[in-house]
Amino acid sequence: MDTMYAGDGVSEYPEPQPSMPFQATIGAGKVREMWDKGIKSTRVEREQAAVNAQFIRNRHWVYFNRSSGRLEEVPRDAGRVRATVARIGPDSRRIIAKLMRRPLVFQIRPDAPDDVTMRASKIGQAALDQTHDKQRWQAKRLDHANSTWGDGVGALCVEWDPAAGRSVTDPETGQQFKTGDVRVTVVSLHEMAFEPGVREGESARWWIHGVALPPSEVQDMFGLEREPQADARAVDMVHRLHGEHGQHTPLTMVYTYFERPSNDSEGQVLKVVGDQIVEQSEWYFPFDDKLNIALAVVEPIHGRWYGHTPVTDAVQVQALYNASWSSIIEHMKLAGNARLWVPTGSVEDIEELSDTPGEAVEYNVINGARPGYESPPSMPDWWIRQPAMLERAMDDILSIHDVSRGEAPTGVESGVALGILSENDDTPVGAFAQQLGDCWARAATMVLELYEFFVQDSREASVQLGANIPEVISWTGGDLRGQTTVTVSADSVVPRSRAAVQAWAMNMYDRGFITTPQQFAKLADLPDADDMLAGIDPDTARAQRENFHLAVGTARIVDDTDDHQNHIMVHRDFMRSERFEYLDDEIQQMFGLHMQAHEMFAAQQMAAQIEAATANPAAAMLPSTATQVMAVDNMEQAAMMQQMGEAAVADGTGAPFPDDPNMEA
Repeated sequence: MDTMYAGDGVSEYPEPQPSMPFQATIGAGKVREMWDKGIKSTRVEREQAAVNAQFIRNRHWVYFNRSSGRLEEVPRDAGRVRATVARIGPDSRRIIAKLMRRPLVFQIRPDAPDDVTMRASKIGQAALDQTHDKQRWQAKRLDHANSTWGDGVGALCVEWDPAAGRSVTDPETGQQFKTGDVRVTVVSLHEMAFEPGVREGESARWWIHGVALPPSEVQDMFGLEREPQADARAVDMVHRLHGEHGQHTPLTMVYTYFERPSNDSEGQVLKVVGDQIVEQSEWYFPFDDKLNIALAVVEPIHGRWYGHTPVTDAVQVQALYNASWSSIIEHMKLAGNARLWVPTGSVEDIEELSDTPGEAVEYNVINGARPGYESPPSMPDWWIRQPAMLERAMDDILSIHDVSRGEAPTGVESGVALGILSENDDTPVGAFAQQLGDCWARAATMVLELYEFFVQDSREASVQLGANIPEVISWTGGDLRGQTTVTVSADSVVPRSRAAVQAWAMNMYDRGFITTPQQFAKLADLPDADDMLAGIDPDTARAQRENFHLAVGTARIVDDTDDHQNHIMVHRDFMRSERFEYLDDEIQQMFGLHMQAHEMFAAQQMAAQIEAATANPAAAMLPSTATQVMAVDNMEQAAMMQQMGEAAVADGTGAPFPDDPNMEA
């Protein structure tokens, strides 16, 4: 960059200084040592998380063997019944399904009311939505929710990948390079380590992301001369997580060490494989008050960066539940059948007897004796009721009851009562949902901060509006102008009953608070609302499509068959919205001209009705004199607006405004 101006007015540039390669301040062995200490500090939590993962997958007869350091199956006796009646797995899927019912809605609130700041927040919103769709954040959101629910804590790691993005050719050297892009990775409890005893993970000095990969993939990833050796700790970690036995898959650990700047360090990012550092760089993130990780917990634990999950509490009850059913089934198998008393010698071949119901038995009469059945013993009442009691205990732990499973509780038929019970189940899950939403908001904030810092090339973000109409926005990092603070709408993460919302909307419609199908579809959150509206009110649907097209700068034809009063109302509602305030002045002017066209057509139709009324004796069926006078005024005003529109076109500030019936605004 230029430093000063010389006397002749020519800018002088300093000679480029050769950049010194970055040197790590710690070695590979130190990183592995820090990893070992970090994971040992959460040994108990990771062991329980491994057990929880198996119970969620409906593999219940397992335990963690601390001697071998992995999950093992409970020894099986072939002669005993071992039942698995899954409750944790199905209930967990219901809870996660509630959390995933609605898509994430990112919001960027501008920190100033000026147009430039508002436009910057709109660009950030578009860039986030584009990244969300392109990188399949919805699938990562499901992975993150499942990982957090089973482990008690889950994380999102945000990095800048210089090898991603589109290819660009340098015009001077002809060399191709990538523009780079962000990368968001879901991290489980087994894959992250912090300094032992740290209280806040996101603001800690460092953290390590450890993953186990095939040696050949690691060799190709870092361009190593030979395949790295398989790390035994990687195999143990995978076995602990998945409970695999006898599958000694050769895997290699890859450690990524993130250290943010502090008083005694400038920060660094290191990648370690075996005994060598394969990649190293300085701390390249545009922030130094936090690490590049966002954490979410199910139930916070004071003074700990990890959390607690109800799955841990439900595991013990699920084990007792399985044992109770195993005992009952074993009783049914061994003592549940009626026993046959047979006098010695009365049956010719007793080995031919079976437990088939109604089987005919021939016997020899000995002193008038004959075979007879003994009724099976009855089970104690507490024994029969024990599984039901354990079911209720698990329901209370996981906040899943009959109403959450789609079943009406006994004696409850009122819709309001069912809604209250459903909300009672959703309330504990709502706190967890808010944790997940806040975690994604912090990760999205880091994504925009990286975009603002790294993106110098012009990029395009295509945002889908209503009626599948795309809006393309061109942007660079500088266009964000510091508008990088993201929030996630609570409505997109907190579970809510769609049936309850629809019942509430129907009540509002019956009481007259809402009067149009458009308002009802919006309040009731109906699926395929656009298609439904097009079927029952095609004119309003057409007006909405015009709003979307005009908002992206595409002119729309005003047809004489339109219900112009309805179109004016729909366009006016949109022009009062916040989105309209963010549109460019040219587009807002296009909306105004389009509205003028509808008003002119409405005035012409009213004038035609007035003219017909003068020749029609049925004047009582026509509008009042006041309405007629208003129509004439509207015609005069429309003519004036027509002249203003033509003048705007003449000086280059307006859009075409033809006079024919198929005019285009």
